[in-house]
Amino acid sequence: MRTNYSDRVVVGLLLIAGIFCTELAFSWGLFAYLLAGIYIFTTPGKFVHGLILGLVTATFIVVGYFFTTYTEDLKTSELTIRFLLLFIVGLSVVGRIRNSSSDSQAGQNSLLDSASAEKDEALFKLSQTRKDLEILQEEKKKIENELVKGERLRAAMAYHFPDGVICVINKEMKYVVADGPGLETLCLDKFNTSGEPLTIGSGVEIKKAFAGESVSFETVMKGDAYTVNAVPIPDASNQVSEVLIVIRNVTDRKKLENNLFKALEKEKELNLLMSQFVTMASHKFRTPLSTILSSVFLLENNVEADQFEKKSYFDKIKRAVHNLTGLLNDFLSLGKLEEGKVKVAFRETEIKSFFKEFLQEIGSIKKEKQKINFNYDGVACTVLTDQLLLKNIMMSLLSNAIEYSAFDAEIELDVELRQDNLRVKVTDHGIGIPSEEQHQIFRRFYRGQNANNIEGTGLGLNIAKKYIRLLKGTIEFTSQVNRGTTFVTNIPVVTLDILEKQA
Repeated sequence: MRTNYSDRVVVGLLLIAGIFCTELAFSWGLFAYLLAGIYIFTTPGKFVHGLILGLVTATFIVVGYFFTTYTEDLKTSELTIRFLLLFIVGLSVVGRIRNSSSDSQAGQNSLLDSASAEKDEALFKLSQTRKDLEILQEEKKKIENELVKGERLRAAMAYHFPDGVICVINKEMKYVVADGPGLETLCLDKFNTSGEPLTIGSGVEIKKAFAGESVSFETVMKGDAYTVNAVPIPDASNQVSEVLIVIRNVTDRKKLENNLFKALEKEKELNLLMSQFVTMASHKFRTPLSTILSSVFLLENNVEADQFEKKSYFDKIKRAVHNLTGLLNDFLSLGKLEEGKVKVAFRETEIKSFFKEFLQEIGSIKKEKQKINFNYDGVACTVLTDQLLLKNIMMSLLSNAIEYSAFDAEIELDVELRQDNLRVKVTDHGIGIPSEEQHQIFRRFYRGQNANNIEGTGLGLNIAKKYIRLLKGTIEFTSQVNRGTTFVTNIPVVTLDILEKQA
């Protein structure tokens, strides 16, 4: 715009110069300055441009007066004309200035109108932008509420997930997020799990999930059993960069399964034992009862029998009764042991006297010419032990020695008492125990193949071992077929002398 106004000034100056040349060449050329006045008045532009053109025109009008020659008569009229031209040019400049002011005002008004329109448009756009912003804020709030709701739902699911953890891991086998009540057992901090390496499983199974497989396996960590289920999380391009893992502690369930399995095995074992018991009892009860019945019958009908023969019948009756009593005692003892009803009751016991009395009691059941050699090593002192359990242990060991030895064999009973230990060794020279069967000798109802023709229940040693365990003791044995067996029992005891010193 500024360049257009400059061009118009240049054109005006050229016009004025042309008019000056015309004035010099022609007598009527003076009136051509009227064109300059018209040009100044009508040509739009700034008032400064009109003022410049007016001053240049007035200068040429004045200068032209001195360059032209007229007669004396015409000089007066020429001067008048030049003054009129100067006046006209001045009016043109004044008119130009007024027009410029009007144009400027109009331009300002136009600018104001344009600015007002732009303002209104800007206000409209601002209002529209504000509405859009409010809509975006509402959508943002909705999204934030959904995110908070989803986060709370996820946290609630993870927190109330029973005994486990829900987590997401990336391809670097590191946690992206993890939550659940089982975090502590996995050595994880709820607020610092992101970026921590996976702490369960070998990672080999989990990598299968990144290949698109659903993985399920069990593992053990710090003595606890866990089930791990992993599923891939594909993105929009169906690429798997993260995996969802559900970890659950199933230790209690495993224990319950093991207990149920053990109970089932126990039930099977009890059914087998019951079957063995019925079979064995029907046989074991029949034999001594038949012996008693036949001996009584012979005593009643053989009136001519001498004392020696009668004594043999009575011995058979005694042995049969002893066998029945032992059989019943074994069954009762086994039942009490299985039910946990046998309790240790410590009593003051003088060991040497105890064994002498016991030998008198068992003497009635030994075979006719058998001999029990009793050897005692240690001072005669009083100890604390359970007399009933100790008596049952010795009854089982000596009864076996008597049953499995010849009718004229010698049996050794060696007792050694020290301050804190009672050592009992029972040695017989009987049929012995085959080496291939020795590992089963303490099983219930088990009897060696070489003892099938000898009365017994197969419970004595099993019960004796349980009693010895109740007394915190141990039992060992050595045996050779047809050369005998030696059982050695060590039972911890407490003497009253030691108790008195400690007191």
